[in-house]
Amino acid sequence: MTEPGQPPATASFSEFARRQGWRPSYVTQLKKDGRLVLTSDGRRVLVAESITRIAATRDPSKEGVRARHGAERAQAAPGDASAPQGGEEPTGARGGPDDADDGDIPFNSPHQLRRAKALADKEEALARKAQREELVEMGQLLVKDEVIAAVAAGVVQLRTGLELLLSTLPATLAALDDEAEVRTQMRDAIEQLLGDLARKFATIGKAPA
Repeated sequence: MTEPGQPPATASFSEFARRQGWRPSYVTQLKKDGRLVLTSDGRRVLVAESITRIAATRDPSKEGVRARHGAERAQAAPGDASAPQGGEEPTGARGGPDDADDGDIPFNSPHQLRRAKALADKEEALARKAQREELVEMGQLLVKDEVIAAVAAGVVQLRTGLELLLSTLPATLAALDDEAEVRTQMRDAIEQLLGDLARKFATIGKAPA
């Protein structure tokens, strides 16, 4: 549950726009510019993370405009707790962040776009890494190198077992006169090898006791 006065963890795009005092079209532009942090399904906004990214990707050349807007808002509504957060221009008579002279219009300089993309790529990579680690811990994902090593060891074990059968089983079978007993001996020997191989593979991904 969100504590009183604390922003929600996530919000819909319209809720995020309303909470920040922005037009929905501005939030849509932020999304297109890669300046929002979204949930894994891409349908909701991570509020705190998005506010941080928006602040980090502002055009530093327009800080003066933002400061002027902030001062005007403070004079117009001193102590107003409902004022939009994040230093952005509210909607209303001034037209909100869609106006051309707003201090935080998404600006498309190559440097800023690269920075926003780098932040998005980094966060996505960290999310994928955390998901992989969780799946490995839950036993739903296996480490490639461990699987390759276990399969190679299993093949060596099977080969060794077959070679051992070639040196021991013929003498045992030669002493038998009953064809059914010969089949039983061969079946038991093969099933033992396959059972050993299955137990070997079953240890993949499990920590040693």
